[in-house]
Amino acid sequence: MRTRTSGEVELAQDPNTFPNSGLSLAVRWLADRVNWLAVVDGILPWDAQRAKIAPSTVLLTLVMNVLTQRNPLYRVEDWVATLPLPMLWGDAIQASQFNDDALGRVLEDLADHGQVLLATLGTRMQAVEQVGPRFLHADTSAFALFGDYPDTAGPTAPVQITYGHSKDHRPDLRQIMTGLTVDDQGQVVAGTMLSGNTSDRQWHSDWLEQLAGEVPEDFWRGSCYISDAAVVTHATVTRVTSMGMDWLGRLPASYRLTKQLKEQAWADGGNWAEVGVLSPKRGAARYRAQTFDVVLYDQLTRAFVYHSDALDKKKEHTLQREIGQESDALAAELKALERITFDCEADARAAVDAAIRRIKPRWFRVDPVTTQTSVPIRRRGRPKKDAVPETRVGYRAGWQSTPPSAVRIQHERERRSTFVLVSSRQSFSAVTALQAYKRQDQDEHGFRWMKEPIHLGAFFVEKPARVAGLGFLLLLALQFSRFMRAMVRHALANQPALEIPHRKVQQPSDAVILDALRALWVLRKEDGTDTWFQWGHVPAYTRRILDALQIPVNRRFVWDPSE
Repeated sequence: MRTRTSGEVELAQDPNTFPNSGLSLAVRWLADRVNWLAVVDGILPWDAQRAKIAPSTVLLTLVMNVLTQRNPLYRVEDWVATLPLPMLWGDAIQASQFNDDALGRVLEDLADHGQVLLATLGTRMQAVEQVGPRFLHADTSAFALFGDYPDTAGPTAPVQITYGHSKDHRPDLRQIMTGLTVDDQGQVVAGTMLSGNTSDRQWHSDWLEQLAGEVPEDFWRGSCYISDAAVVTHATVTRVTSMGMDWLGRLPASYRLTKQLKEQAWADGGNWAEVGVLSPKRGAARYRAQTFDVVLYDQLTRAFVYHSDALDKKKEHTLQREIGQESDALAAELKALERITFDCEADARAAVDAAIRRIKPRWFRVDPVTTQTSVPIRRRGRPKKDAVPETRVGYRAGWQSTPPSAVRIQHERERRSTFVLVSSRQSFSAVTALQAYKRQDQDEHGFRWMKEPIHLGAFFVEKPARVAGLGFLLLLALQFSRFMRAMVRHALANQPALEIPHRKVQQPSDAVILDALRALWVLRKEDGTDTWFQWGHVPAYTRRILDALQIPVNRRFVWDPSE
């Protein structure tokens, strides 16, 4: 870790220097580009009798805080005191105004209006790049909460913190969920917070209905709505079509059509077309595909059956484990049966049938077997010396098991290494459909970003409304971060790679951009009666990032409320 020199320490203590505040200044500058503050103040309520500063001021400062602090957030008021507030908000705003009450009120209001706010800002950020959302990816994720959240929220609460299907594998914890819609570059178009027991399949249809009322129709028309198997329901497909969009999703494995398409693809060896490798990473999967036209929910639908060599290896292990587990279960059950002698053949057959029903063998062929045996009759007392032992007829139960044939295993291996995508867009080829579907990981990256150890302390999460508000705050911060990333990547698309310390990057990540801006210092300068702010030392690679964001480097920044 690099340590500061004595000169840097003195500079950091200078009241005219603001270390590590460059990101806040960049966020403030870009917020003006999309009229961020006016949008927020037009949506969030503001009671001037209770709050002296606008909710947009508080909320954008919290967004700056989330993007600046890489550790759990606390003592926001103290952090605000380190910023160049006169440059960001003017001389009338003081750090003491960002107290617990002010922040808590904004979070509670955000719980009620965050969804509309995100969608409105999302359309504005898309307009800056002057490109429509060609592909839209939607998904949900759950956030396990470790605090004590009793089921006290009423039916009018924004969300219910409750138990549900845990994607974090913590079914013992209550949770809250979030839904996210991004474009194919990862920019957040819209998002929402959900109750912890929300169903993925039901959510898509409800979500689209809400967005249809919040975003102009021409924004969606012509786009393609993409998600996993949860999107392939009659309600969702109907809603997407009514909004003028196409759709693309994975056909659920439980559908009869899925099995039929896989069987058809593998019939007579299959007529596969090579798709190739879609990722430059070493060991990336290689795909081949077949295309079919089917009717799904009364719509002509294009179906793509893909075979992946990566799935071959993954599914082979699972397949062998399943066969081994079934073999062990049959052996254990047979051993237990062999200890029992039944009085009649009917009882023996019933016991065999019951054991088979418990195991439900899928791979082994099990043929019940009952055998007759002699069972000694034991009477009380010592038998006479020449007495002939008495016996009775008894029955033993069991079976003969036949392992699956190599042909059957190969048949199952082939079908497990395939999956089916379906889409209403007839112009899709197998390659373009798979490429579009693979960008679904943009949602997952966003969820992982939100699940980093960022929080505002126990005060802010003691109420369900503030938990929801915190979720919306993280979504707004993610939206701003992805907006900056899209601008930088677009500007550097046909330029030489960005040379950051120790490496070169062609497509800078969120972390690269935020780290570069976070490290910048802001200096306050005075010349007689004039006061202004300017950047401290700007490294060459950070200058390229500022240029890409269209933030001037050689400029005197002066607070002007009219801008």
